[in-house]
Amino acid sequence: MSTTIGNQSKYRERYNDHEFLSESILDDNKETEFFKNIRLRLKEIRKELGITQREFGESAGIDRRYVAKVECGSQNPSFKFIRSVSIRHKISLDWLLYGIGEKFIIADENSYGKELVTFKKLLDKGSPEDIEVIIKMINKILN
Repeated sequence: MSTTIGNQSKYRERYNDHEFLSESILDDNKETEFFKNIRLRLKEIRKELGITQREFGESAGIDRRYVAKVECGSQNPSFKFIRSVSIRHKISLDWLLYGIGEKFIIADENSYGKELVTFKKLLDKGSPEDIEVIIKMINKILN
């Protein structure tokens, strides 16, 4: 129980002054600004990685047209897309959603353990089809 309280305290301290996280509900203008900033960060990442919208979308299992709609602002990014991009390209969700913290996540043996680093490398090199098979295998083991 004390761990949860401690974690909540750390969370509050970390995000206390953040414009969007300090409010329970965003008004329409702030919500628009929130998604605009996410779109800009997604585009920044794609350009920094030097990949096309098609490659960016495929890396997250999303169609290129969807990426184009997100980047131009005609559609807000789904959490599935944000999460997939975050996992595939090792991008911090804190940075992607809120622009805080480090942009990229550094995964090493000290933070995850040798087995998880090896597994992560496998996923990084896998095609979307390979990853789908691995996820099905994991789900079968867990269920």
